[in-house]
Amino acid sequence: MSPVVMADPISAQECAEHRDRGDAIVVDMRPQVVRHQGSLPGAVVVDPHELDAAFDPASKRRIPVIDDLDTEIAVVSVSSQAPQIAQRIAALGYTNVHYVDGGFRALRSATGA
Repeated sequence: MSPVVMADPISAQECAEHRDRGDAIVVDMRPQVVRHQGSLPGAVVVDPHELDAAFDPASKRRIPVIDDLDTEIAVVSVSSQAPQIAQRIAALGYTNVHYVDGGFRALRSATGA
């Protein structure tokens, strides 16, 4: 039995600071029907159904801005889905995956967008 991979929450303020310093990639994984709420400047948009192709290290469609498995990734999604999405990404071998506590609205508030 393989160990359960956990992903920790990150506050919206901390996420914004990490992103602004260039230390983190923000990944907007809200379903398309929810993205009408607005965009997150600088975020990489990935449809939840494309998770494996976008993050599998062996995938030819992997997100190009992710340099290696230690890249800090901050996931924004529907609040109830964000922890599970972050855990799925971590299970692919990424070591620094978080989900933004409070999701889209909290991050938009933290950045003043």
